[in-house]
Amino acid sequence: VPISSINFNMTKQQANWSPYDNNGGSCVAIAGSDYCVIAADTRMSTGYNILTRDYSKISHLAEKCVMASSGFQADVKALQKVLSARHL
Repeated sequence: VPISSINFNMTKQQANWSPYDNNGGSCVAIAGSDYCVIAADTRMSTGYNILTRDYSKISHLAEKCVMASSGFQADVKALQKVLSARHL
């Protein structure tokens, strides 16, 4: 290979690390005048790795209040603690 055919133009690549992770998930809810139905999947993943297939994304906060969540589960747990401390 002649040295003139080698491409020495290197591109800079920025560091791409973040402490946050999208753990994925799907949640859906529908409500009417006298009912409410809420559903969510139970799989938690990171990238292509499945961490568990048995993780509930629905939390019971009060007698008539539930919360469904997806995304970064550490943020979800922090929000649940705040709402619990405020006795929602």
